[in-house]
Amino acid sequence: MRVITVANRKGGTAKTTTVVNLAYGFAQANKRVIVLDLDNQGHVMHGLKALGCVQQSDITELPLNTFFTSIVKCAGNIYATDVDTCNANTNEEITLDVLRNWCDSEAVTKHFDIVLIDTPPTLSPQLMAALSAATDIIIPATPLPLASDGVQKLLNACRNAMAERKFRATKLTILPVMVEQNLKLHRQELSNWYGRYGRSKVLNPIRKSIKLAEAFAENKPVFAYAPNSRGAHDYTELCKQLIG
Repeated sequence: MRVITVANRKGGTAKTTTVVNLAYGFAQANKRVIVLDLDNQGHVMHGLKALGCVQQSDITELPLNTFFTSIVKCAGNIYATDVDTCNANTNEEITLDVLRNWCDSEAVTKHFDIVLIDTPPTLSPQLMAALSAATDIIIPATPLPLASDGVQKLLNACRNAMAERKFRATKLTILPVMVEQNLKLHRQELSNWYGRYGRSKVLNPIRKSIKLAEAFAENKPVFAYAPNSRGAHDYTELCKQLIG
C-alpha cells in the first residue's frame, strides 16, 4: 500500500490544500484514494464538500475511532475520514504503528490504491503515527530562510527515524509551495534547496495562485473550480511526478 504523508510542523504551509488536490488528481488518474485527516480542525472536508459527500459504513473499519466519526465518499474514487472536531483529542496516547497496521490491512488494501494523510502542525502522537505509516513523506514549504530551517530539522528527524527503522518511508521530498518566481529571495532559496538536497528531492513547485484559495472557499479542489488555472496546472504536474 502506498501511503503519502504530507507534514510540516509549521502551520499555513498548504498541507491541506496539497492533500485535497492530490486526492482529486490521483482519482482523475484512476487511483482509488482515501484521505485521513489527522488535524482536529477537520479542514479536508472543507476542500471536498462540494463534490458531494455520502457516509459509508461498509468500506472499512475506522482507525483512531475516537478521532474520526465516519468515512465518507466524496467522489467516484475519493473517500475521506470525517473528524470529530468537538472531541478529537490530539494528546491521546497512540502507538507508533497503529496507522501503519491499518493502512496495510486487507480491509484497506482491497478498496484503495493510495492513502493520503494530512497532519497537524504540531509534534503530536498523530503526526508521529502518520510519519511512521508513510511510504512517502512530503514536506511542503515556502522557499524562505526561516522555513528552510524548519524543513531541515524535520528532514533530520525523519532521516534518523528511517535509519533506526522506526519509519518505513523510502521517499522523503520537499514541495515548494506559494512560490513567486519574480521574488529574488524565493529564487535564491529554491536554488539553495536544489544545491543542498539535489533536484530529485525537491518536487515540482506550486506557484502562488489566488484560485487555490478561492477553490477552498467554494469547497472544491482547484481542478473542479478553475481547471485552466495556474494552481490546477501545477498540481496536475505534481500528480504526474508522484505517480511516475
